[in-house]
Amino acid sequence: MVEGKDHARAKAEERQRKLVEIRRNRRKQITIIASVFIIVILGVTQLFRSSLFSVKNVDIAGNKYISPVKIVETCGVNENSNLLKVPTGRLREAIQKDPWVKSVTVKRVLPSTLRIEIEERVPIALISHAGKFFLVDEDLTIIAERQYADGINVPSITDLPVGKIKIGHKLINRSLVNAVDCLKAMEPEFRKSVNLLSASSVDKLSLYNKDNVEILFGNAQNARDKNKVLQTILKNQGRQVILIDIRNYPQSDPVIKRIDSVP
Repeated sequence: MVEGKDHARAKAEERQRKLVEIRRNRRKQITIIASVFIIVILGVTQLFRSSLFSVKNVDIAGNKYISPVKIVETCGVNENSNLLKVPTGRLREAIQKDPWVKSVTVKRVLPSTLRIEIEERVPIALISHAGKFFLVDEDLTIIAERQYADGINVPSITDLPVGKIKIGHKLINRSLVNAVDCLKAMEPEFRKSVNLLSASSVDKLSLYNKDNVEILFGNAQNARDKNKVLQTILKNQGRQVILIDIRNYPQSDPVIKRIDSVP
């Protein structure tokens, strides 16, 4: 009987020792894990504060019209900026406010480069309005104001029935939409030959090319087909033509007035 009690006591003491050892090992593991965590945090903090991640390069791509200096100034970063702390989302929003910017991405390239990739708006025409000139892209966004029309290699659009024109805003106007659709449907080389579009209304849209040929264009609904026909006429008869009326094409053939038909 006494032997049985001693055996049971020994078993209980053995279990207790094992439990104590398990708890001790668990405390050791927790201490080790906590120590490693603290070391990692301290290391990351030191790296975060070190000059390793200072912005040494701002790599800008895709900009033709916006100066890199302006982009960097908008970002507000310098050699004292930490790349890991640069708020890329906020920078993207700031750069996107420039009317020239259609889209932009801002990326961190470790350890020290901030990469900015810009897709700029491309002017398709120059609107002449109230003694001022405004660049517009194919999405009808007013990109910029210009004091003069000289030196800008896009066609001018005149006679638009509009009021105020605001930089950075879309100009939704039926006559402008029609004129831009006409330009968008042109082959690049043909578009370069067009100097002026008079767009007082959709039906009265007229084009003038570098050879001073007047083209009564009208609605741009069939612009691609109309432009192909115009290119053929101008290629074959360009020097002899002074006016082409293609408003009713394809319902009727273009009306062509030649120099030799003028009395």
